[in-house]
Formats: sequence, structure tokens, C-alpha cells
Amino acid sequence: MLENDVSATSNVYVLLSLAGLLVSLDIWLNKTITIYTLYVVGIVIAIILGTRILVELSARQIYRLKIKREFLDPPMERNKVRIKLVFRNNSSIPLFYVSINDLYPSLFKLVEGSNTVSATLLPYSGFEYEYIVETVLGKHLFRGLEIIVKDPLGLFNYKTTIDPEEKIIYVKPKPATFPRRMIGIWTRRGLGIGKARMRGLGQEFYELREYFPGDDYRLIDWKSFARLRKLYVKEFEREANLSVVFIIDASPDSMRGIVGGTPLEDMARITAGLSKILLERGDWVGVVIRGEKIVRSGYGRGRIHFMRIINSLSNIDWHAKEPSISLGGLIVDEASKLPRRAKTLFFVLTTLLNRSEADELINASNKLRSLGHLVFIVQLIPELYEEKYLKGLESAIFSGLTLDRYVLSKQIREYLGRRGVRVVSVGPDDIYVMIYRLIESYRAVIV
Repeated sequence: MLENDVSATSNVYVLLSLAGLLVSLDIWLNKTITIYTLYVVGIVIAIILGTRILVELSARQIYRLKIKREFLDPPMERNKVRIKLVFRNNSSIPLFYVSINDLYPSLFKLVEGSNTVSATLLPYSGFEYEYIVETVLGKHLFRGLEIIVKDPLGLFNYKTTIDPEEKIIYVKPKPATFPRRMIGIWTRRGLGIGKARMRGLGQEFYELREYFPGDDYRLIDWKSFARLRKLYVKEFEREANLSVVFIIDASPDSMRGIVGGTPLEDMARITAGLSKILLERGDWVGVVIRGEKIVRSGYGRGRIHFMRIINSLSNIDWHAKEPSISLGGLIVDEASKLPRRAKTLFFVLTTLLNRSEADELINASNKLRSLGHLVFIVQLIPELYEEKYLKGLESAIFSGLTLDRYVLSKQIREYLGRRGVRVVSVGPDDIYVMIYRLIESYRAVIV
């Protein structure tokens, strides 16, 4: 019941103590309780009862307040987002000394203003306030508004937590950037990041070349022969578009490190950056996030599909439990959803340290290889992310304490390699370049 939730402060006991002291003095001095003392005690009791009733009425009124939370800036990671709270008291009962604390996500950082405010809400009035936080990518929950109501004398208070409508925020990752000059080095025929095409059978004319014995006579360009008296054959071009699926292992191990520089955040940024480049080239891309729940972007290409990928990455849940499906099982499941004949390059970004998971990945890789797909395990090492922020003696001590995990990572990597699984082990600074180089190296092979 509400009445049991209204609590007395120390001021009540101080006031009662003073009233009792007054009665004691009156009895000691006058051998009886005078009428004036009774008046004072009556007033004290009336004040206590009145303030309690006022707090109880105000407490009931809290749940009738009109409260609105707004996010005034685009929720992009590392951005400063303004959060606005609007309150409206549409009743005739005033709310005195209301203290409001907006419980924003624990991973966010308060950078300006305050998420706590004290105010008095008069009848049919309202107020609003703002504060600014620095965000972290993924799905985050505002734990509600902690509201404390007091009476003017501070004798009683009532504390509760309520949830405004907007309590979940989806923060999008910032795609990792890659030097266009470096992209051009690995892009065939110097086409930069435009749609890639390669010489082969296709519909669009590529060039003329001299005829060699064995060439298909149907490809001879007779107009050139009539003009130059020399045989030339037409060559056409085909699209060199890839099918790529990124699988992000959002396990608790991937969240280790300092927020802002964890393996999980790198996985999301790199997946977003590579997806942007590949989609600009006309490739087909899909993104799958393995968490407590599986999040899929779908399989597609084009600018609209890039927004689907970004929205999927903003669904990463930092408070999820262990994934319910194995990596191997997830890979096989995703391969079954692909269009028939789509030879796909799978990149599994994980902090894999589990031998049984490794065995399932071996089985999945072999099964996909038989279907013409390629699987790359990109093993991120959390210790490298944590060590990145340490220096000198601290770094040396940390390396010694985590040596066993380094050894285990190496053993898992070597075990997968011996069983025919392609494994790439990377640190924070070279993962992007490594994956893009592999994609371009296999572009001609997969198509």
C-alpha cells in the first residue's frame, strides 16, 4: 500500500522529541501540563499529520503526471546526445520539493548538465530540463525516473520509479574509415570503390583483341575485319560482385576492455565500414549478430540495405546472457538462407576461446566448403585491447597475468588451422586492412 511506502525523516523524530521535552519541562516546573503546552503539542501533531497527508496525496499524484523524454540529437556512438525531460502537472494538487533523477544507461557518460533536478510543481504547471551524455553503440535501456516527493518541512518523503514512454535508445555505430588510396591498390582495374567488373562472359562490351586460333568464331568482329583486314574478337565483361556475410559474436568475452575500445565495438565499426565499401561496389552483404537473441540485417545490396545493416548493429545488447546457439550452428543456418548458387564469403568475428565451439566451427566450415562457400574465422584477442591502454610496468604485469589466455588463443588458432579452417588472428590496429585485403584477394575466385 502507498501509506506504508511513505517514510518519516529524522525531522519528525526531532519535532516529537522537542514536544516531549516541552511536556516534561512543564510537568517539572508546574507539576501539571498547562493549556499552552497542550496547544503546542496539538499543533505539532497537526503539522505531522497534515504533512503526511500532503505527501500521500502528492505521491498518488506522481502517477498522473504527464512525462515525456526526448532525444534531441541523432543517437550515434561517441556523439553527445541531448536528453530532454518534460513534466506537466494537470491537477489542482501541488507537488512540493520534487526531486527527479533520470537513470540513464550505465555505459553512457554524463558530459554536461545534470540528470538530477529539484522543483516544485504547482497546479496546472510544468517544467522541463536537459542534460547531455556521450553514447556507446548498441541497444540501451533507461532504467526510469527516480522521483522523491517531500513536504515543505521535510518531515516525510515518498520514493518511486516510473518509466516514461521513450526508455530504449538504439545507438548506431560509426563505420570505420579506410583510406581510399589503399582501397584503390587492391581494387581490380583501378576502378576504385565503384562497381567492380572483370573480363569474361557477359552482356557489356569490354574491348577488341586480336584473334587467336581456338577463339569462338561467333565473337569475331566482322566490321573491324572489313576496315582493317585483320581478325579481331570482341571481349565482354561480367560483374565481379561478391556475396559476403559478416557474423559478429557478441559474447561477454567480446565486451572486455575499456568501453569505447572493446573488441565488440571494433567488430561493429569494421562490419559497418566494410559493408559500406562493398555495397558501393555492388556486392551482396548480410550481417548477423550472435547474442542472447539473433539479430539479422537480411541479405541484400544498395544504399537502403546499408541502413538495415546499421540498424541491426544498433541492436547489440551489452547486458545479454550467453548466446543460445553455437557459432557453427549459426553459420550453417545462415548458409541455408542464402539464394541458391550464391557462393559466399563468411567472416566470423569472434574472441573464440572454447574448444567445443572450435570443433563445431570445423564441421560447419567443412559443410560450407562442400557447398562452394568460404569461411574465415577472424579471432580478436581481448587482451590486446586491454593492454593497449596500459604502459610500462602495468603492461608487463598484465601480460604476465594473461599469458594463459594468450596461449589458449594460439592453441585454438593452431587447432583450427590444422583442421583446414582459415583463421586470421588480429589486434586492434590491423583487423580492418586484413579483412579487406582478404575480400579483394578472393573476389575473382568466388565470382
